[in-house]
Amino acid sequence: MHTSTLKKIGKRVLQIGLPVVILVLFLQQVKNNWSQLTAHTFQWNPWLLALAFLGFMLQELSYGLIWQNILARLGARLGLRMCLRIYLASEFVRYIPGNVWHVLTRILWVSKYGVSRPVAFASMTIELVTKIAAGVLVFSASLLFWRDFGAIGSVLHGPLVDILGIASIFALLVILHPRVLNGLLNQALRLLKRDPVRLGLRYRDILLITLAWCASWFVAGCAFYVLLLALWPSAPLAALPICIGIYALAWDIGFVSFITPSGLGFREAAIVGLFALALPLPAGLATIMALLSRFVSTIAEVICVSIAYVSGGNQVRTLQQGTQTHLPGETNKEIRDSGTIPAEVSASVPVEGGTMGE
Repeated sequence: MHTSTLKKIGKRVLQIGLPVVILVLFLQQVKNNWSQLTAHTFQWNPWLLALAFLGFMLQELSYGLIWQNILARLGARLGLRMCLRIYLASEFVRYIPGNVWHVLTRILWVSKYGVSRPVAFASMTIELVTKIAAGVLVFSASLLFWRDFGAIGSVLHGPLVDILGIASIFALLVILHPRVLNGLLNQALRLLKRDPVRLGLRYRDILLITLAWCASWFVAGCAFYVLLLALWPSAPLAALPICIGIYALAWDIGFVSFITPSGLGFREAAIVGLFALALPLPAGLATIMALLSRFVSTIAEVICVSIAYVSGGNQVRTLQQGTQTHLPGETNKEIRDSGTIPAEVSASVPVEGGTMGE
């Protein structure tokens, strides 16, 4: 009992303390390079900033559309308006400590419309896997444009960068095959002592969902490039595919860090590092891009989430309270019995006597 208490305290200290340390270190790095940041005068184009903001909002709205498509391929059909409302409103509770309430809120809410919890869990697992894979695919495709710019182009001459990009694309297409994907996922879950997942989709379905995520990343990457144009009007058009790939991979890196909320610090560091490798920018501009893209995309997310939350606030608050009230008992038993709970949820949902899977 004493060991369990210390373990819980240690987890909480890690969840709160480590993000604070990373944020402090990141701000310290900005402070140390402030002279470089202020050495150049960057032009702020408000119209391009507004266009970039619109692009990030469109990406946010695409999430609900893709999730609706996943549910439909699993046999559950909901209207687009309802999917957007559920998806975005449930994201509001993502900012509540615990890192699980947005998952459970979406599952409980969608169950009110006849979608079983196993199907809801499966849809979220497929959503996560295909979104990450699409980010890597988009980045791999962007490597075809790297050889003419930056440090990578000067080190890897000729077609080597192209070969790397094409090989990565083919490797991901193999990994996304249902047999390979299910095997890899369940092997990872066994190592984590979690229940296996069952992704009952055909290869064509997985590819189409991944393609939809690629389109979503294309929209966000274009917004990222427009943001660069707002600060640096002389940015070459050839930088567009590079920006799309950088933004997609940086999001993946921030997500898989699993340490800071929304990959804070990791995503920004990835953007700065990838720009250094791929595209020579004026001194300090990469850091400004990392911080500004985080700010603009977060504001776009908050506006979309707030609209959805206000439009369905009573329902989502009721479900959130019900989740916190009933989760330790019957709800957890049903979740365990479903056998399709994603690893993040099974590692985070509190149950009597400890954490699921422990």
